[in-house]
Amino acid sequence: MGRVYLDERAVKFAAKKAREKVRRCVRGLDRDSVCEVVNELTVSFAGRPQWVARGLARYMLQTVKPLNLRVKAWLVEGVPMLGDRHASYLVWLDGDKYKCTCFTHAYGYVRQARICTHIAAVMFYRRQRLLGEEE
Repeated sequence: MGRVYLDERAVKFAAKKAREKVRRCVRGLDRDSVCEVVNELTVSFAGRPQWVARGLARYMLQTVKPLNLRVKAWLVEGVPMLGDRHASYLVWLDGDKYKCTCFTHAYGYVRQARICTHIAAVMFYRRQRLLGEEE
């Protein structure tokens, strides 16, 4: 897969909209299926709304592509403006734990301990698909 660069304005716009959406969800101003995921992730990863917003921005940019739903694997397109150095990342479920190929790159131990935003994007993607609201 060749490296695909998303338009800088699109990335900035998605990041801004994601931050706004997370704020609205956390404050209870919005109550939709995206907010359900935002609130679940905010509770699970307390004190990390920026992480949730980055995962939501990746989801909004449609960077998640299913590879094999039988083995539960997804390809997440890298976004250089969000700090990615690789064209894509593989996310998969290993039992009940998500894993990502970014764990094997520089500072991967930190991403693994905190869970990367590639995984957050997959969580948004899966939840929206489950609810039948994928665009």
